[in-house]
Amino acid sequence: MAELIGSQTTTNGTPPIAAPASRAAERMRALEARFPLLLALASDEPAVAAIRLTQALAQSRGAVPTVVRALGDVRAAEEFAAPLAGAVVEDYLGPDYLEECRGALAQQVTAVAGTVDWKLDVTDDAPVDAIVDEALALRAGLIVMGLRRHGVLRRMITRDLLAEVVRVARVPVLAVRPELTGLPQRVVVAVDFGGASVRAAFLARRLLADDGKLFLVHVTPVNSDAVRSQLDQLIEELRPSPEMTASSIQLHGDVQSALEGCALAVGADLLAVGSEDHTLLDQLIEGRMSLKLAHRARWSTLIVPSRPGEATPTAGRA
Repeated sequence: MAELIGSQTTTNGTPPIAAPASRAAERMRALEARFPLLLALASDEPAVAAIRLTQALAQSRGAVPTVVRALGDVRAAEEFAAPLAGAVVEDYLGPDYLEECRGALAQQVTAVAGTVDWKLDVTDDAPVDAIVDEALALRAGLIVMGLRRHGVLRRMITRDLLAEVVRVARVPVLAVRPELTGLPQRVVVAVDFGGASVRAAFLARRLLADDGKLFLVHVTPVNSDAVRSQLDQLIEELRPSPEMTASSIQLHGDVQSALEGCALAVGADLLAVGSEDHTLLDQLIEGRMSLKLAHRARWSTLIVPSRPGEATPTAGRA
């Protein structure tokens, strides 16, 4: 059972810092106020939450959305079935198919967000290819995807797609549960002081509602004054608005259990994690912790990938 330790705990020791918060702060402040966002949609209920959250980011955080709907997997199934279905399926796969799907996508977005000037893209590519290619072409600062908890088959599909997009695109991904339909109010950030987790904290700060609560959490075997000081320094670098509340917390125990326990305790609606590169053996034995949390799908999850060659902390890794 994870033990919750507040920001007043004390002892020795400090984890290594792969990317100092001050550098991340400088980079974040250098970003333009407006940033490209890629919304990857499927025709199921998580799309409603993803569209509404994207609309909130466009209205209040400077996001410039592009929406992509990939038909590659659907088309492959339809083409497989075509010999059995005859002329009806041949018409369905005709030259107007993409245009019809684009119209359906426009209706889907308009039904939730109203009239918006977002770019809409429907492609025959497989979902991973479409999302990654579009994100790289846009130089997207964030990819938003729907996340479903129930349904074993759909959960497996979502899990594999999410993992592949994070691995290949190297762009932050926000996996949205149906309950999150606006800017998150309570965000738990797993901080191991690696570059990815520090960037996750800054991006979580940007996504947080103006009157929201931010919890920076570090999981460590021992309590530490030094860790608390570093967490508090990171909070100072984040520059929360006067209406926001930012807290530093130290936890003990298994990392995943500790973070999930904290999220339950504070009523979080978003978990933010850095996805550091693990060795192949680590992946085979225990997988990526950040993706494990997303796979459980109990909370919407922000996953910020590490950068090539970036150092990985040896303690408290999330």
